[in-house]
Amino acid sequence: MFDESKVTRMSIPQWEAVYRAEIAPGVVSIIAVHDTSRGWALGGCRMTQYNNESEALTDVLRLSRGMTFKNAVAELPLGGGKSVIICDPKVEGRERETILQEFGKFVAWVNREGDRYYTAEDMNTTVPDMHIVHEHTKNIFGIIVDPSPWTAWGVFASIEFAVNYFAMDLFDGKRSLEGKKVLVQGLGKVGTSLLGYLHGAGAELFISDIRPENVERVLTNYPEATIIDPNNWESAEVDVFVPCARGEVVNRGNLDMIRYKIICGAANNQLQNSSIGKALQARGVVYCPDYIANMGGVCSIQYLEIEKLSEEQTRAKITRTIRKMLGLTFRTAFRNNLSFNKAVDFAVKKIIWGHEETNLSFSNQELFPLTFSTEPVD
Repeated sequence: MFDESKVTRMSIPQWEAVYRAEIAPGVVSIIAVHDTSRGWALGGCRMTQYNNESEALTDVLRLSRGMTFKNAVAELPLGGGKSVIICDPKVEGRERETILQEFGKFVAWVNREGDRYYTAEDMNTTVPDMHIVHEHTKNIFGIIVDPSPWTAWGVFASIEFAVNYFAMDLFDGKRSLEGKKVLVQGLGKVGTSLLGYLHGAGAELFISDIRPENVERVLTNYPEATIIDPNNWESAEVDVFVPCARGEVVNRGNLDMIRYKIICGAANNQLQNSSIGKALQARGVVYCPDYIANMGGVCSIQYLEIEKLSEEQTRAKITRTIRKMLGLTFRTAFRNNLSFNKAVDFAVKKIIWGHEETNLSFSNQELFPLTFSTEPVD
């Protein structure tokens, strides 16, 4: 039985529900349901350490909101949610199994009155992990399909589209990836899969990871790849930067060092805040919004597990949707003189809530400063 006495419902304005539970001694999980306007919320579970619980809460709130936008921009009949388990992701054996079992019970408890949140694999959790979670809840996807290679395919399709779209301004009219210098930061499952697509397209590979063993593993397949110091990636002279690891990788501290032409990767929340996107654009850097570029994983769950499409159909549908939505983003930015990260929000809010943003003669930030401040910075 799940001990619901250890659950706290947190009151967070603009989120439908946020729950905190101690699921094992010293192990806390947070489940955030942001919006279910388009359907029940889907968002994976990540297992990681944080400096403190407040940092974890901020992360899960931003990620759940991002899933609302990602699922909408992917044209999926889903809302947005996310979950985190705060512990050492290297935990294994019986201890890991117990944590995952209790997390499964927590998910089931959240859905006790009806389907509202479905979880799946995410950072530091695996398909086998999800099978353990599935023993205690039906509210789970990603137990049949590993979404990582599909996330990689979506990022690849995004890079191809952006290079082609901006070829005249950035690449002397050369629209293919042939000969383009591409730096992949983070050589986990997504980054490694992505390298195969990039290599096949003729890109010149640059790689970076904080784990030397990941670099060595990749070099066995791509010995020609250039290694970039993970502590000095900002100054790499490449055309396309592909962040596939941590969030907030582009921030005020390194903004002035960045010389890339395109930033397009799988990591969530790649920009520290929305002002970074504006600053990048002022320098002529194209930022492909993360929740378009990394939508392939959640799309694969919908298409393969729910709709039962073939892999060929899934690949084609992911590619088509990404091209459509990146094109919409770039056109919206040009027509409204917005940065690309703000343009996609402008477009997606209309998709979700069905209306245009309105500029009024008052400021909600001034009228309700404390409530306004609970909204995580974009």
